[in-house]
Amino acid sequence: MTEQHAACPPYPWEPFNPIRAWNAFWGLVGDRDDTRYVFEFFRAVNAQSMGGILGRFVNSEFGRSQIEDRTRFAEKLLDRETLKSYGRGTFAAAYLHYLDTENLDPLGVHVAAVENAPDLYAQLEREYPEFAAMTYTFHLAHDLHHVLTGYGRDPLGEALLLTYNGNQNGTRGSRLLGMFAGLRIRSEIWQWPVGRMMANARKMARESTDMVVTDLTELLPLPLEEARQRLNIQPDPLYREVRDSWAGPEPVSAKA
Repeated sequence: MTEQHAACPPYPWEPFNPIRAWNAFWGLVGDRDDTRYVFEFFRAVNAQSMGGILGRFVNSEFGRSQIEDRTRFAEKLLDRETLKSYGRGTFAAAYLHYLDTENLDPLGVHVAAVENAPDLYAQLEREYPEFAAMTYTFHLAHDLHHVLTGYGRDPLGEALLLTYNGNQNGTRGSRLLGMFAGLRIRSEIWQWPVGRMMANARKMARESTDMVVTDLTELLPLPLEEARQRLNIQPDPLYREVRDSWAGPEPVSAKA
């Protein structure tokens, strides 16, 4: 691993490796539930592209607070009683409903990442604490992004969220994986207007608030629609229409 980027703290990166990325993508096509292929893809393509994102994170009030003590962010997401107390119709209620219906743990994405590369994450904690804090925050915020954007955990929803996140925060891995997944889905289900939905995701990304520097947990007590308005996020009705009207098999080797 090498360190690069003068405008932010040191961070680890690996050379761009298209063959490794290609193999990881087809591994994911074979089993979309095997998250190790997602992290493998990111490591193969992100290279030095994370420097600008890390710079924004460490120079923001939210980023500095996470670097100082990231546990506060996690504690808010794990405190189900407080989240329930905000009442029906809130961002918190939608978040809990999403976790429960999908049988997810707020720490699940991060746990999967660490299990996939324990030595790497141990190194991040020792040598790159700012990058480790940012990565941890991104992992925990992933499910919040699902709720805010309205994209589900179906293959199409995941591809569109990757497209949104990659264009919103600048992560090359998310942007490319979303594009490849979208192309693959389009090849399997020609009836779906995947190109239009991906364009809508990119537009929403351009127009919404920079979530790299935003503490989304502060919005949990708000009505969901108000939280979305604060972030200038408008879920794509075309995605919802496609999902609600589709009765056929799921794409990309997904389980029905």
